[in-house]
Amino acid sequence: MSKKECIYFDNNSTTPVCDVAKKECITWLDCYNPSNDSKYTKSVKKILEDASDMILGHCGVNSASHTVVFTSGATESNCFALRTCVKSYKRKLQQVGSILKPHIIFGATEHHSIISCVQDLFNAGEIEYTQIKPTIYGNIFEADVEIAIKEETCLISVMYANNEIPVITDVKKIGLIAEKHGKPFHTDATQVFGKFQFNLNDKHIHMLSASAHKFYGPKGVGILIINNHLIDPEGYGITAEINGSQQNKLRGGTENIAYICAMVSALQHTFKNRKKKNVELYTLRKKCIEELTNNYEIGDFAVYTENDTKKEKKDLEIIFLGPPEDKKEFILPNTILLSICKNKGKPFCNVALKHYLDEKGIMVSIGSACLTGNDKASHVLTAIGAPNVVKVGVVRISFGDKNTVKEIHDFIKVFTDGVKKQCADIIKKN
Repeated sequence: MSKKECIYFDNNSTTPVCDVAKKECITWLDCYNPSNDSKYTKSVKKILEDASDMILGHCGVNSASHTVVFTSGATESNCFALRTCVKSYKRKLQQVGSILKPHIIFGATEHHSIISCVQDLFNAGEIEYTQIKPTIYGNIFEADVEIAIKEETCLISVMYANNEIPVITDVKKIGLIAEKHGKPFHTDATQVFGKFQFNLNDKHIHMLSASAHKFYGPKGVGILIINNHLIDPEGYGITAEINGSQQNKLRGGTENIAYICAMVSALQHTFKNRKKKNVELYTLRKKCIEELTNNYEIGDFAVYTENDTKKEKKDLEIIFLGPPEDKKEFILPNTILLSICKNKGKPFCNVALKHYLDEKGIMVSIGSACLTGNDKASHVLTAIGAPNVVKVGVVRISFGDKNTVKEIHDFIKVFTDGVKKQCADIIKKN
């Protein structure tokens, strides 16, 4: 991927690998196996230790209280968190002669790796679960989580920020509820880990997943940070899902040193002037919305519900999904999720618009990156109650640190032309 190839507005799917990460990766591609007990492998073992310390320090903690498990990415990290908590809690239930099944609480807008893993465990008869419905803005309320907690609840999993709707959930409040009831709290922080710095203890997060390719690192490497209490046999006593001697026996397999080094370099690189970069991202977002509002009738910063009859619909509208602008602290600064709502005539087709943009050298998304090729509407849109007219017109725009105002100008022109092509039957001719 390069800026010369296209205008790239799909950074929530993946970010381009930064030069420092590429260089670091190449440097360590031919390193020794850290599992080899030799004087020549000491430097490689030290790299793993330093990488863990750097990541934990980035999260305001250290190895005395937390452990980093290097994985293939957030999908593996998410599944590790769910499956190992279920296995450990089930063992504890059996020790006291309980016939109850472990119970998981999770949000209905979670990444598919969470939802699919929960469903797989349920189908196997391993668990019971409660799925929390979000607000129309996509966030999860802590009060709904607390109501769902049972004696046998083994894990609460709520994502920090959504990968489709630009909403940040107040995970600290959910973490506090989890601790109040003595339950571990896991968050998929994939969309915020490279954009914000936070303290795990302050947020009351016990397990955290992230992927390097969301913050300008390589694909195929990620992390799961675990509070050591969950590893302690006297605590939860979680064990590996991939067995082996590596990583304190928590995740077997020879460590991908080159990619781990590249991930750490990418994280260090992306956090240089991070606050300034976030301001610039939010400015791009605001500029894009402003230019779009000059072209179309604009709907609310939320979705219409099926029974919304109070507001008169225009023939053609753009609706922005996510928190209102006066709730800036809950908005993912680089992301816009909009829908072209054609309320008259032939329904709008976001697939056709995406293809048109592709042909013109612009790359966006029409839903979660993990749903590519799936003709069903995103589960996130279904969860927030979006009507069909919204679902068929949804487009996600996600900016990266290298995007420019000029690219937005160019995008708006092509985007407008693409919409007009589909809406010629209702657009009034001058």
